[in-house]
Amino acid sequence: MNRITRAHFLKLLPAAFAVCARLGARAADYDSLRAESVGWARLKTSSPNWKRHAGADPTLTKFFRDETTLNIDPIWYQADVDNLDELCRYPFLFSQGVGVVTEPVGQNNIAEYIRRGGFVLVDACHDIHVTPDFDQFLSQQIEFYSAALPEAKIVSLPATHEVYRCFFQIPDGRPPHTFMNNIYDPRKARHGLYGVMLGSRMAGIISLCGWQCGWDHVTEHPSPSPVGTDVACMRMVVNIYIDAMMQGGEATSGGIR
Repeated sequence: MNRITRAHFLKLLPAAFAVCARLGARAADYDSLRAESVGWARLKTSSPNWKRHAGADPTLTKFFRDETTLNIDPIWYQADVDNLDELCRYPFLFSQGVGVVTEPVGQNNIAEYIRRGGFVLVDACHDIHVTPDFDQFLSQQIEFYSAALPEAKIVSLPATHEVYRCFFQIPDGRPPHTFMNNIYDPRKARHGLYGVMLGSRMAGIISLCGWQCGWDHVTEHPSPSPVGTDVACMRMVVNIYIDAMMQGGEATSGGIR
């Protein structure tokens, strides 16, 4: 996989991509618009759960390829938090949580990656054995950014944010959630999405929704959620990916640092 920054990705991405897709054109009609292959990567940290559900990520990358003209590599990659060059190979990184990154090298690498234009999506696993306290998980992510990237501002994204409609329409501007054994969990359901803002650029999102759990039907940790949750979760991630790459949204107020 060649090094590809967000700026490079934007040059490769067809300008008509979002318009064509929203007009309902079949992906096959736009194969010629596919850009250079881009990898889907998870952030490798010291957490034993950093690659939980990763075995199901090819389901997500296939969804990207079937539903959009993005040329996402069908396999998943890893980017070690201790290796800045590895991080910078990918314009977008998926993470089980950056709050576990406490060493200066890792913190500095993530901060530098973001300053260079990278985007980090944090999504908490729905399993209470992995995320026993969702409020604490959120606090840990905010504490990380406060220490590693003090110029960043963490904000609650409103239901009107572009991320809920830039490609797929997310009903009522509410992110989908997965729940253990289909049981509604108010500890996490009351949370929406939180943006990591650098000025007017959203450089990351913190989610407590467990989307990765939603599309996992193949590993030892399959989704326990109702039928259709997987598609809803993948649609949300597609929107985040596209919004992250295109950017141009307005800064959001209401910081919770």
